[in-house]
Formats: sequence, C-alpha cells, structure tokens
Amino acid sequence: MEYLAELLEPLNSAKNSSVYITLSILVMLVVIFFLYKTYRASLSVEARLAELSSLTNSAFASRLKAIEVNADVFQLNREALGPLARIIDEYCVVTTDANGLITYCNDKFNILSGMQQKQLVGKQADFENSSADKKHSWSATRKQLSPDKVWHGELCLSLPSGTRWLDCFAFPLGFITQGESGFIYFGTDITKVKEHNKHLQQEVKKRDVAISKMEGILLNSEKMASLGVISAGIAHEINNPIAYVLANIRQLKNYSFDMRAFISALIQHTDNDTVEKALASVTDSPISKKSLNIILEDLPSLMEETFEGIDRVQKIIGDLQSFSSNRQDSFSDVDISRCIDISLNLARHEIKNKIQIHRQHDGPPPQIQGSETQLSQVFLNLFVNAAQAMPNGGEINIHSVSDNNLYVIRVSDNGPGMNGSTLESIFEPFFTTKAAGQGTGLGLAISQDIIRFHGGEISVTSELGSGTTFTISLPISPLVRSHAA
Repeated sequence: MEYLAELLEPLNSAKNSSVYITLSILVMLVVIFFLYKTYRASLSVEARLAELSSLTNSAFASRLKAIEVNADVFQLNREALGPLARIIDEYCVVTTDANGLITYCNDKFNILSGMQQKQLVGKQADFENSSADKKHSWSATRKQLSPDKVWHGELCLSLPSGTRWLDCFAFPLGFITQGESGFIYFGTDITKVKEHNKHLQQEVKKRDVAISKMEGILLNSEKMASLGVISAGIAHEINNPIAYVLANIRQLKNYSFDMRAFISALIQHTDNDTVEKALASVTDSPISKKSLNIILEDLPSLMEETFEGIDRVQKIIGDLQSFSSNRQDSFSDVDISRCIDISLNLARHEIKNKIQIHRQHDGPPPQIQGSETQLSQVFLNLFVNAAQAMPNGGEINIHSVSDNNLYVIRVSDNGPGMNGSTLESIFEPFFTTKAAGQGTGLGLAISQDIIRFHGGEISVTSELGSGTTFTISLPISPLVRSHAA
C-alpha cells in the first residue's frame, strides 16, 4: 500500500496545482473586472466634474459636485461623508455667487426643475413669470438675504416642469467656506402640500360662504316675514276705505264741476245787487261775491290735489307690498332707478323737507339681473340711516355710473360721519350706534348679504365731520348668482 501511495502522489500534486491555477485566474479576472469598473467610474466622475468646471470656477461648487458624484458613483455612505453629503442627498440644493449667478445645482433640483446642469450653472437665476407669486419669488427672496443672516421661507418657482413651491433655507457661503461670497439654498418640495392646503382653504371658504349665506337668509327672512304680516294688514285695512274714498271723490268732482258751472252761469245772468243780497241772506256762513269767485276758481286745483294725495297713498301701499314680499329667488331684469324711486318714496317720512336729494347718472342706466324687492330694501336702509344721522337737515347725493361690467352706485351724505372703530363693525349683525330700542343693528348686515347674493360688493368710507359714502358695485352682464361671502 505504501508503494501505491508513493506512485499516486505525483498525480495528486499535479491535480492540486491545476485547481490553484484555475482559482488564481478567476481571482485575477475578478480583480481586473473591478479595476475596469473603477476606472470607468473614475472617468465618469472626472467627466461630470469637468463639465461643472467648464461652467463655473467656484471651488466650493466643485467640492459639492465631487461629494455628490462620488457618493452616487461609488455608492458611498452619506453619513460617513458628512453634513454636506446628507444635505445634497436630502434637499434640492442651489448655490449662487454674490451677483446671483448659479454656481451649482444638485441632481434633485435638476429633476425638480426639468432642466439640465448646463442650462442653469453660470446663468442668472430666473424662476418666475407674470403668473408667479411675486411675494415669494426668487427675486423677492434675494432682496431679503443678508451676508450675516440665515433666511428661511417659501419659494415659488416657475419652471419648465410647472410651478413648484420649496420650503427653503438660504445660508451665506461665508458661514460654510472661506474665500467665497454668495448663498447656498436648500429646500424641500412642498408643492403637493401647498395644493392640498389650497384645496382645504377653498373648502373652508365654501363652508364659510354657505354658513354666512344661511345666516343672512335667516335674518332677512325673519325681517321680511314680520314686515310682510304688517304690510298685509296695512294693505287690507287701508285699501278698502281708500277705494270708496276715491270713488266718492270722483263723484264729488263731477258734482262740484256741475255746481260750479251752474253758479257761474247764474252769476252771469243776474245783476250784482241781486247776487249780493242772495249771498248775504245765507245765515250760516254769509260770503261775498268776491269770496265766491275765489272758491269757484280754487275748486279744480283742490280736487286735483286730492286725487294726487290718494294716488300717493295707493303708491305707498304698493311699494310697501313690493318691498315686503318674500321672493328671494325671483331674479329678473331690474331697473335700479326704479329701486331708488321706491326706496325714496318709502323713506319720505324720514326725509320729509329736511333732506335735499341730488341724483346724477353718467350715461343711460343698464339693466341688472336681480331682485327689485331686495335691492330696494338696501337703498331704503341707506336713505333712512343717512336721514337719521342728519336730524337738523342735510344732503344725500346719489351718483351712479357704468364702469366696464359693473354698475356703481354711490350714496353720500354730509352728516357727522363715523370713526374708525365704528367703520370696522358697521356690517356686523346687531351692531348699532343708535340708542336702545331704536335699531336692531341688522340693516347693514342684511344689505351686505343681499349685495353679495347679487354677485356685487358694498363698501363704506367715512371720516368724523366729513360725511359718509356707501359704494355699491353690481355686475351688469348676466351672472351666475354668487353666495354671500
């Protein structure tokens, strides 16, 4: 057996040598592969660094690029490379020189912007257009930067990839490196967050609008309901007697004209002495012929004034019924001049002879889509408030003008005016400057709700001692009815 082992030993040695050679060749091939791969990676690193060097001579920018490229190519641990590597990996990073020229931008920013490094580096940063948010634009941010302070805020960038929002920090380069001035920006893309917040804000606004509208409608409905009951009772109580009074007056007019004609003819065919004796014989109320002539001459005008008075009473009742009717959804063509006429007629008891009304309109008044009832209520409230603010008399000026697609009506008075605190609360429900029991404080709140319900706006300007002006703007073109805001 020992002899056999001695014969086989050279064969075993030859076999082991062949295996070793094969393994050595495989190891060499693996080493060559990794060396080649490393060589190719080094060429890629050098090429990417060379590209940046051709665009900028900033040493700090080259350092950032070297960290970024080596970390990407060689899959190095960002934690081990330090804070700059982690910043480059986590944030969109841009550096600029003191003049605002871009010296470096990382891959994250290139992807965000939809632009390549050669399109950005060496160029003046221009990430805004006419539709950009001016307050948060790149140029507005640059004006806020200081070489000794860190800036933090939101950036709105208009990029080829669309509008993007960044939550951004800007550090002076002097805080990080020596010998270079400028800034390093690193930000987080918050575009989706902003869009989500905007959606939430719109939903909240819609909810507030709906609540505000409902509150306004409830307040308006309550007032209109009570006023409707009152006006219905007034109409019922007054219309019937007015009807037969009017009928009787018409008949009296006919009788008086017949009597006037008869007396005039009788006087013409009778001598003066006989007429005088006949008039003197009236024991209850003796009159002279001269007085009789005055009566006969005055009778037609008295009858006409009586008819005018009755017509006015009927018009007031009609306006009151129109004003108090609850037709919130009956929008149609409205003549604002008629609304003002109705309101002035209803406010006559407040205006009387102490207030002078001046009206002016520039050009023909357009038609407005809306509710005559509700708009008349607004003007009535303004006229009554103005008159009550001027108990010793004054002037109310009503000026209207068509301005593009808006019909603007200004109601001004020369009363005592209001201070700033009153102006701030003037449209709040239940706010009033009147004594207890003299006002509910709902008039202007309801008026604002009505105007906004018509797609318009109402505003007020006033100073103590300089009067008050309410400005109402209503859309002229046909509108889709908006809600109170």
